[in-house]
Amino acid sequence: MSCPYYIDFTRDCIKTYPAIIKYKDFSSCESEGYHKCLVYQILQSDFRCPYLSTCLNMFPEDLPEFFQLLNKDPAVYEYVTKPTYQYCLSKENHAQCARYKMRHEGIEPPPGLTPDGQNVDLKDSLIKRAIVFDQ
Repeated sequence: MSCPYYIDFTRDCIKTYPAIIKYKDFSSCESEGYHKCLVYQILQSDFRCPYLSTCLNMFPEDLPEFFQLLNKDPAVYEYVTKPTYQYCLSKENHAQCARYKMRHEGIEPPPGLTPDGQNVDLKDSLIKRAIVFDQ
């Protein structure tokens, strides 16, 4: 069975998140593992934070290595997906997100700010192949 958003070899999810075409390996779309896909989970969710689309762009596009790791490294994938489930797709918890609070006040959050309020140096993290939090 394949993803319901993978129709006749087109990817309806790209209509909602066009940037993923640059980074995504679509082999999972044709597998039983499609339900683990973050975009699938977002599209299936009953609730989405009003800032979800803009916050998904918190990772700078000049870091294609990060997006490649996101698709290949389970630890990096979990690092991105866990806060998405915990905050972005939670009606009860989304207002506790540090990025939500800043956007709600009209302030643009910095790219490395995580929902729990930590700052991540993404370039340094790529070099070290580990998530590195700013001090």
